[in-house]
Amino acid sequence: MLKPSLLKRSVTSLVNPIYRRASILLDAYNDDVAQGKLRCDPRQVVLLEHLDCLMTELESYTPPDHNQASSIFTKILPWGKTNGTSPAPRFVKGLYIYGNVGCGKTMLMDRFFETVTSVSKQRTHFHDFMLDVHEQIHNYKLTLPPKHISDRKSYDPIPVVAEAIATETTLLCFDEFQVTDVADAMILKRLFEKMFHAGVVVVATGNRKPDDLYKNGLQRSNFLPFIPLLKSRCRVLDMDSAVDYRLTTPTPLDLPGSSAFLLRDTPTLHDIFTFLTDVPVGDARPRTLSFLGRELSVGRSSGTVLLASFSDMCESNHGSSDFRAIAKAYSHVLISDFPQLSLRNKTTLRRFIVMMDTFYDRCVKLVISAEVPLPEIISLEVSGNKEDLRLLMDDLGLTADEAKEMNLFTGEDEVFSHRRAISRLHEMQTAAYWELPHEKRKTR
Repeated sequence: MLKPSLLKRSVTSLVNPIYRRASILLDAYNDDVAQGKLRCDPRQVVLLEHLDCLMTELESYTPPDHNQASSIFTKILPWGKTNGTSPAPRFVKGLYIYGNVGCGKTMLMDRFFETVTSVSKQRTHFHDFMLDVHEQIHNYKLTLPPKHISDRKSYDPIPVVAEAIATETTLLCFDEFQVTDVADAMILKRLFEKMFHAGVVVVATGNRKPDDLYKNGLQRSNFLPFIPLLKSRCRVLDMDSAVDYRLTTPTPLDLPGSSAFLLRDTPTLHDIFTFLTDVPVGDARPRTLSFLGRELSVGRSSGTVLLASFSDMCESNHGSSDFRAIAKAYSHVLISDFPQLSLRNKTTLRRFIVMMDTFYDRCVKLVISAEVPLPEIISLEVSGNKEDLRLLMDDLGLTADEAKEMNLFTGEDEVFSHRRAISRLHEMQTAAYWELPHEKRKTR
């Protein structure tokens, strides 16, 4: 293996030499490698070179004036052409980083995000971002008279939402850029086109290369124009690696049983609840959470520690907003009777994955008593209830051939998400994760 200093020199030629002067991130990385905190990985070094260069570009970057951008939105002819004669403003290319779970892409993006101070910035999970976008679209509709909404030629909320985002944010960092929802897929090209034109710089991590985004999705032909747009405004870096750095043997935790993952051990789970709260499980009480005009009651709790069954959490009709409310209210979530999950029940599996992503993003400490060991918590055997699939095909108006091509039936997105969920579950067993404060990862 090359020494870090040699690795640094070996990748320099891959990056535009104009931007070589700054190496803040790579120098810090080399220090961590020297101290044994990290293992040196050539792909990570290449990514850090690019991130250092991008940070340098941002230091001298001035996004377009948003009032000017607003007027441009109303004058656009084809993409990149306007009725005006002003020269096109300078734009900075972002990064789209893809690779297997645990290869370090999110860790390095977060280091970059925390280090950038020259521009306004936001870091968010892509799924949360799109939920907010749809909410803004809905709120904007409420401000318009009915005749404007019915006239699609004069009504388009996308430029308004994009301009609002660009006004607040120049650097937008996305974790887990994954397109699975048809409503998201249909608006991405227009939304990002307007954001890019307003000067937003995007850095994103994902498991799929751009050409495979929304693969086999409904109406994918309408989504395809987004891919060349993304590739034109973001350098694409492949971080694929056979190594998942999260899959290491965790240091024993200061808990009964010394672990946050228990094998068919509900009594120890209850002991952990009492250890964290000084309250016996029998004295814990239900608590109702109020948010967005709704009320949610799950399991029993004391303070910021929740004890619930898997059925309570993932077999009830909970959505992402419910899990966000739980993650905000509780620093520790203890789940009993956790079964082996499989692609036979995609709804439950997807709900679990959303829960995991939400808890991870807010550094919730998760303790599980499961029926199977952690590596077996999700089975990748692809099958399904034929009657359920037939009814769903009828609802969607799909032929058998069309159904076979959809990721809804192949389970491809669940396979990607499964790997991420298992990897994150491993990380959530570590002492380093348990030392993190209960809060949403830095977003500004």
